[in-house]
Amino acid sequence: MSDIQVGSMPFREAIKHFQEKLLIPSRQWDDLLGPVNAKAFTVAGANKLDIVSDFYESIRSLVESGGTLNDFRKDFDNIVAKHGWSYNGKRGWRTRVILQTNKNSSYMAGKWEQMWRVREARPFLQYKDVGDERVRESHHFWNNKVFPIDHPIWKVIYPPNDWLCRCNVRSLSTDDMEEEGLSVSKADIPEKIEVTDPQSGEVRKTHKGIGVGWDYNVGREWLAPEALFGQKLMLVPSDLREAALDNLDLNHFKKPFKSMVNKVAYQIAKGKVNASGNVLAAGYISNQVLEELFERQVYPVGLAVVAKDADIAHMLRSTKSSRGATVPMSVASEIPDIVTNPDAVLWDKEDPALIYVRRLANGQYAKFVIRLNIKTKMNVAKVRFNEALNAIKTAGIVKWEDLNAARYELITGDISR
Repeated sequence: MSDIQVGSMPFREAIKHFQEKLLIPSRQWDDLLGPVNAKAFTVAGANKLDIVSDFYESIRSLVESGGTLNDFRKDFDNIVAKHGWSYNGKRGWRTRVILQTNKNSSYMAGKWEQMWRVREARPFLQYKDVGDERVRESHHFWNNKVFPIDHPIWKVIYPPNDWLCRCNVRSLSTDDMEEEGLSVSKADIPEKIEVTDPQSGEVRKTHKGIGVGWDYNVGREWLAPEALFGQKLMLVPSDLREAALDNLDLNHFKKPFKSMVNKVAYQIAKGKVNASGNVLAAGYISNQVLEELFERQVYPVGLAVVAKDADIAHMLRSTKSSRGATVPMSVASEIPDIVTNPDAVLWDKEDPALIYVRRLANGQYAKFVIRLNIKTKMNVAKVRFNEALNAIKTAGIVKWEDLNAARYELITGDISR
């Protein structure tokens, strides 16, 4: 991985990491710093989504099918000419940074997923630099050091650890440790320090020896729940976040969500509902709705809207069925589309919650109640999380007049007969 002249990405997890990224424009390099980059694709200074999209497609092709830095430079020149884009830095350096940053990050994210999957058989990781004169001294400090894969130090020092960082890790079994005479290293997590940007004078925090914005584990953050990414999106400038969410690929949510609904419905039919604490994201609160919440002095911790399998089960087998108020499975499967493209969003003043609605063919409405900042336990990749989430808790079929009650304020959309 020490040079950028690789062919195709070496394994499917790395390719998957890149394919799942959300495209976000930026005005400057520090608009997006830290863990948000694990699930976001951006190019510093590319402030229009169509420019970001063209860069993404170029790199995606190289990641999936193989190619060289020279291939990317040809695409880079075409994109610059097409959009009249003015960029900082020399062409050679800029193209290398863009391509290597994305390829190395995807490689290391995919590698983390592989190593985490076999952590019981290979529970140790060893830090490795590439061993040449260009290695940073602060990175060489970690060379050959060994820590358990679940040691918190990997949240900070897992590579890449700076721009153009070429460091890597390898996994080890207990037998490997014995055969090579290795033992767990003794070292503290690098201390937090303040770094002053020489150009802007802005002071930022990072861990000692690691570049600003690089002190996170790209693999761990990628595998973390979408809800946690929704929290990090809150830190992105509003206009850039809006452009990104407008370009959201709904299939990212629809396929896994429909699978969960189908599984729960099958369990209900068999009379054996086995809610496992599985939580899936259904989409994100839009910028327009977010601004309306701020006007009401309501501040969500994150943007993601999630649903728990137990709540889906309650929704589908609801006691409301006798009066025809139960949400049918076909509508529940469309929750990601309803979150992204609701017919209306309301605010419940009496029992504070967002109400997302979809008009049905018979003139009635499917109503979904989203509680904000609800502490929720969830299991993801056999790791337990306990986070404040925006969760769909109840749902039902209601009439037009029900939604026009005084308790509801219309935030966006229209409620018509």
